[in-house]
Amino acid sequence: MECNSPKSCMRELFRNRYITEEELQELLRMVDDRNLTVHTYHEELAENLFGRLKDYARLMRKVGETLERRLT
Repeated sequence: MECNSPKSCMRELFRNRYITEEELQELLRMVDDRNLTVHTYHEELAENLFGRLKDYARLMRKVGETLERRLT
């Protein structure tokens, strides 16, 4: 796999069947949210994004476990 950005890496994971389409969409949202936090300083936005962190952490653990199983 070759990718040059976080989103292209996520798409490669999907293309190679490491993640589902639903997981891809959530990962792409996560990257968009990350980009918003870098360029935005609104408290309400920060609180909304903070509320999604547990879901993102759970998803990243699942993706990591999948990659570890498939690559070993």
